[in-house]
Amino acid sequence: MSRGDHLADEVLADRLGLKIREFQRYRAQGLIAVEVREGEGCLHVTCRFGNRIWEGRVEAGAITFEQVRYVRGLRARARH
Repeated sequence: MSRGDHLADEVLADRLGLKIREFQRYRAQGLIAVEVREGEGCLHVTCRFGNRIWEGRVEAGAITFEQVRYVRGLRARARH
């Protein structure tokens, strides 16, 4: 995920079971929210789409941990 937004979009789209164009369209519409936080030597990434939440930890450009959760009644909202 360190080669720019396009690669990050490809990875996140794949993790959510979407095609890259679908992912980008939904993100532009505010239906997908991506949050990136810096930790000690890593990035913590959270991606919300509807009731799906993908969480991952990226170290040295590689995903070292990831999980997908499904939450009832939660909708993704972009933070502005």
